[in-house]
Amino acid sequence: MWGVVGALALMGLFFATMPIARARHARLAKKRGRTTSESFDALMLRAGVSGTTSRYLWKNLQAYYHEPLTPHPDDRLESVIAIDRPEIEGLVSHFWSTMRGHDAFPTRSPLRDDPTVAELGRYFDSLTGWTVLRAA
Repeated sequence: MWGVVGALALMGLFFATMPIARARHARLAKKRGRTTSESFDALMLRAGVSGTTSRYLWKNLQAYYHEPLTPHPDDRLESVIAIDRPEIEGLVSHFWSTMRGHDAFPTRSPLRDDPTVAELGRYFDSLTGWTVLRAA
């Protein structure tokens, strides 16, 4: 019984906070303007993220952004964009399986709490051994 109550409470929390995230995204978009995929790639390159990883993040982060907000390297994923830790870990797993297939997942230091988009990109590059100078 408590499991059902807990699940319903989590669903209620999700739907209650969704309008808050939309409003936060709208305010942020108004303040900073819209990032295009080209400008995102350039900003990510300056942040030390390979082009392959940058394009992957642009495509896969779109689902977490409410229009008109678009991904930006400085966005904090958990506190600003409201992506929870299991979803971030899902992005890590999906990136690894997309880029490296069935290779064993490397032992790396864990991704720190509330990473920025650029930090996530550099983490992805470190997993695969890519650098900006030697990208895939």
